[in-house]
Amino acid sequence: MKTIPRCLECRQPISWGVHEFSQRLYGHSLCLKDQCLIGESGATAQAVDLYLALKSKNYPVVLAYFDGHKHIDIAMPGILHIEVTGSYHATNSHYQSDFTRAVYSLEKKIPTIIISIAMLDSPGTFNHVVQELSKACTVMLKPSHEFYFAYAPPITIAQLQ
Repeated sequence: MKTIPRCLECRQPISWGVHEFSQRLYGHSLCLKDQCLIGESGATAQAVDLYLALKSKNYPVVLAYFDGHKHIDIAMPGILHIEVTGSYHATNSHYQSDFTRAVYSLEKKIPTIIISIAMLDSPGTFNHVVQELSKACTVMLKPSHEFYFAYAPPITIAQLQ
């Protein structure tokens, strides 16, 4: 019995034709609606590939996320920002706006990881980046209020004197 392919993004069942087309285009199963949303996002091909790789590992990432101040290439909203930079940042004004956005993220206490497009162009370094970002996502998703307790026997009156 054939299993029905499902969209990586919305988990809805998709036809085999859509599945095969999406596999050829994106390397992952996506419904037509989500393929259109990704295409219209304005994200670079490298950012899309990285996003889909993280999404396939079940991390709650969002592509081309707008946080009210700026667009972030990939984000775990309120937790982690991932920016993909490359040769399209050719002018000083681009660097200045990136710097301003990074400071804004720091003010909001949201870590930002910057990945060079060059690191995503080779399959070996791409896999390494995905592996390391997976570790970062896992760390950021852990509850931050882990408490450790050490129990000691009660203090006696003799010890207090």
